[in-house]
Amino acid sequence: MPLPRKHSPPNGIQKAICIVDDDEAVADSLQALLETFGFNVQSYSSGSEFFADERHRAAGCLLIDQHMPGASGLDVVDNLRKEGVQIPTILISGRLDAGTRKRGTRLGVRELLDKPVAPGRLIETIRTTLANIR
Repeated sequence: MPLPRKHSPPNGIQKAICIVDDDEAVADSLQALLETFGFNVQSYSSGSEFFADERHRAAGCLLIDQHMPGASGLDVVDNLRKEGVQIPTILISGRLDAGTRKRGTRLGVRELLDKPVAPGRLIETIRTTLANIR
């Protein structure tokens, strides 16, 4: 069943969804998908680029790839936690093994999704994640 296209995020949440993925085609397609559903999106090609933008502290949700050159997705999440930043995080990866899942859970990652992620599943996961922000 197709998802209804809402042109504004649930509950009027306007905080940005930050995408961190080193694959430009993946990041662009994720950004286009999320913008179609009315989300405010900021995209970054690496964890260091994400950290260099001070707006990262005010993100509504982080959608991050695990396997990137330099810092992995979970390394970025670990650094956020060390800064005291608790952005709700969704980790995506083409290779989610038991160790990654365990570390992600320990770091408080809300969802761990295997690539490729079905668009409907991703949108529902983001909506659920945003709805659970307190």
